[in-house]
Amino acid sequence: MSQKRLIAMILVAIAILVCSSVLLPATDKSMSTKTYNIKFFQPTLVGTTMLPAGNYRVSHEMQGTTHIMLFKQVGSSTEVKVKCNLVPLTQKASQDEQRFNENAQKQQVLVEMTFRGETFTHVFEP
Repeated sequence: MSQKRLIAMILVAIAILVCSSVLLPATDKSMSTKTYNIKFFQPTLVGTTMLPAGNYRVSHEMQGTTHIMLFKQVGSSTEVKVKCNLVPLTQKASQDEQRFNENAQKQQVLVEMTFRGETFTHVFEP
């Protein structure tokens, strides 16, 4: 193999590594250090777990390539981990938002959460 060809292959490999790191911003380690406060005014189904009404500290963590939201009730040992998908936003969120649905049992279900300053929203699977 010629030296020029070897250099070209190395440059292509470097370009692929750089592009893959740019295209995967959701795995940014700084995300796992952020915590947020949220208040549920009524019992709320998050993933498959019913959380009692109350104040929660919410953080994001990675388990391999899986995105996890951790809900820890303030003043309680209640702690729930829920898988989420990150959906990119066209611009940084200007405010915190939570979106809910009501299921067939008339329970409030958390569907999405967006936090001010982030460039994605957290979408929960039922």
